[in-house]
Amino acid sequence: MSDKIKKTLQFILFLGLGLFFIWFSLKDLNAEQRSTIIENMKAVAIDNRWIFLVFSMIIGLLSVVFRAFRSVILLEPLGYRVSKTNSYHSVMICYIANLAFPRLGEVLRCTFIQRYEKVPFQKTLGTVVTERIIDMICFGLTFIVALLLERDKLASLFLNKTQTGNQGLLSNPSFLLFIIIAVVLIVLFFIFRKSIIRWSVYQKIKNILLGFWSGLLSIVKLKRPIAFILYSILIWMCYFFMFYVAIFAFPALRALGSEMWIASLSCVVVGTIGFIIAQGGLGAYPLLIASVLLLYNVNKEIGLAVGWVVWTTETVLYILGGIVSLILAPFTNAKTNKDEHPTTDKA
Repeated sequence: MSDKIKKTLQFILFLGLGLFFIWFSLKDLNAEQRSTIIENMKAVAIDNRWIFLVFSMIIGLLSVVFRAFRSVILLEPLGYRVSKTNSYHSVMICYIANLAFPRLGEVLRCTFIQRYEKVPFQKTLGTVVTERIIDMICFGLTFIVALLLERDKLASLFLNKTQTGNQGLLSNPSFLLFIIIAVVLIVLFFIFRKSIIRWSVYQKIKNILLGFWSGLLSIVKLKRPIAFILYSILIWMCYFFMFYVAIFAFPALRALGSEMWIASLSCVVVGTIGFIIAQGGLGAYPLLIASVLLLYNVNKEIGLAVGWVVWTTETVLYILGGIVSLILAPFTNAKTNKDEHPTTDKA
């Protein structure tokens, strides 16, 4: 199966999931309830409430800047001083590409840095994976904090308190089959390793893995570890305030009073899962936001309106930002383009 077909199937799968979540969130609503959702979404234009969405986008833009700066720090131990401007463009291009095809953004981000900063693709990929690992750790810590503060509410979303009778992992046939196949492949490699190491494809894979590993190791050789940690914290603070500021556009949520900040934290951690399971969070993000807000006595129609407005705000930010970066990158790297395509003097 060609890469093009695989990417197309992957796109259809993730898009299909998004459409399923849209259908699932609306299937039990009558015409009046659906009209209420639309009216609540339109209401953000009343009394200049849309200003809160603009501020939310500005905060989102800051998160991209902090991520770009953090990326520069990760590449320093590998001996590369990457332009902060190019790092920013690469992150924005990554975001807009991921809205179209899952994981395409990471590939284009590494390709962009390779083209304009001459950093080998595999090494940049290693640092990108390192960033993803750090993000998962940050997400996990944020989730734990939210769970500690709102244990009962969040537990009701994720924990099944009835006896499910699920099999243990070790007794799961699929898991055992995976272990058997892995062991067989390892044994075969050691038996035929002298022949395998001469294969050109083996050498290519080895070089990719070595570059990838050097990228991962960059985190233990950071020249500015404090700045790296600070940027990581600021990125997730931006994610929180993006949502917190945006919900001021909805008077019904202002009524939460002192609960607004903890409700926002709960929405951020649960909403992040929506971006993981569906293409760009389509459908899943609004549904999860509505589910969380129900725990704070916000009705489903308003919750879905909040989810769709916040999702649209973030998506528009990344689309516009990505387009601007695609346009500006060739101009901010004019010297690089000139060096790659030298002109010849006419006689």
